[in-house]
Amino acid sequence: MTSDAEQRTQTPLDIPLRQAQLPAAGRELHRTILRAFLDNGRPPERDELRSAAAGLGLDIDIALRGLAKVDLVHVDADGRVRVAYPFSGCDTGIRVRLQGGPEVDAMCAVDALGIPPMAGRDGVIVATDPQSRQPIRVESVDGRWSWQPEEAVVLYAGNDDSDGTGAITADSTCPMITFHANAGNAVAYLESRPDAQGKVLSRDQALEVAVKLFGDLLGSD
Repeated sequence: MTSDAEQRTQTPLDIPLRQAQLPAAGRELHRTILRAFLDNGRPPERDELRSAAAGLGLDIDIALRGLAKVDLVHVDADGRVRVAYPFSGCDTGIRVRLQGGPEVDAMCAVDALGIPPMAGRDGVIVATDPQSRQPIRVESVDGRWSWQPEEAVVLYAGNDDSDGTGAITADSTCPMITFHANAGNAVAYLESRPDAQGKVLSRDQALEVAVKLFGDLLGSD
């Protein structure tokens, strides 16, 4: 069994493992939350969550604490879902428009790339290079991807110890996993953040990571 300390220091690449650590009912509740974003473009309301949890034999508060412990879903003080990787419950500036709707906010660039394969649908991602403010557009059609500009890349970086524990959290990583119009912009943006470490991913590398993270999250046990 993974210790609490080990769970706190898992990297974003552990998302499938984190889901696997949950009991079967917890995994299904997690999928229910993800499907709500895909169906409605928003997180489920508190009453919807409570009903879904009850149907799975779960206490909603205990279940949400379990999801937060493995860093899959986080709620605010009012119990509203704020984070459910790859989705954000608030505006992040990285939007994914899925074929047939809806539009959703992604937590970061890699998360955005993971949403179309996870949903099994075509989609368009729109974002802005935080260094140059140049618009970025990435489209998936029948599994084929196109990028505008063609030189666009993804910066995969984060703060190593934003909360003093070594934990890698949404607040320390997601703002630094960003689309950039070219590798030079990504390097300049990373160099402007001396507290961060990371690397530039090519388009193929970023897509490979995204599919590994999110491609199978909605699969049944």
